[in-house]
Amino acid sequence: MKKIIIEAHRGARAEAPENTLAAFQRALDLKADSIELDVHPAVDGTLMTIHDNTLDRTTDGTGPLTSLSMRELRKLDAGAKFHADFAGERIPTLGEAMGRIAPTNTLLNIEIKRPAPGSRAAEGVVQLLRHYGKAEKYVVSSFDHNALLAVRSLAPEVKLALIGNAADVLARARALHLPWIHCNHTTLTPEIVREAQAAGIHVGVWTVNDPEQVRYWAANGVERMITDDPRTMLALGLG
Repeated sequence: MKKIIIEAHRGARAEAPENTLAAFQRALDLKADSIELDVHPAVDGTLMTIHDNTLDRTTDGTGPLTSLSMRELRKLDAGAKFHADFAGERIPTLGEAMGRIAPTNTLLNIEIKRPAPGSRAAEGVVQLLRHYGKAEKYVVSSFDHNALLAVRSLAPEVKLALIGNAADVLARARALHLPWIHCNHTTLTPEIVREAQAAGIHVGVWTVNDPEQVRYWAANGVERMITDDPRTMLALGLG
């Protein structure tokens, strides 16, 4: 069996507020193989680690995050809605997150959320990957294949992963010669995994929080398990 990558989805979000330095540190403390995070650009172009394009669900702000600058976003509380113990956690920049993760052996999967027209998200991600010397080690993923192609045009050495429903992303990854697909677990089948492997494409699955499901996909050749609960999944000893 190949090495199974246990990847902490938005950090260890079962134990800390997602996409915050607290969640990333918890994943590092657990010795997760990899961390997944999401990036959106602020109005000034700074890449911020947050999943939604609005602020309401995870912070004490409201409305679209793209209307605010990095300095304005940094004033928001991104922890209290998870638990009072995390009150005062801020939305990190991608640079801050990478500054915490890059000195460790933990890998990183940077998901570029669907960028707005004219966004320079790909340029910002590539600049940081090269600054930290991780362009050949980390993965960049997206539901938007154009975002991935923008990264490829700037840094062909970066490993790219297309996210979505399994059959669709496999077809598009084959056409675009992408090395990874990250599949919604409800759409993935062992047959699609085998088809991807035959085409030289690596398969990840999201979001898997059931140990039996993780064991099942590991036995069927999936190499990356994207989970909200890395503590439980790491305890399975699948690596």
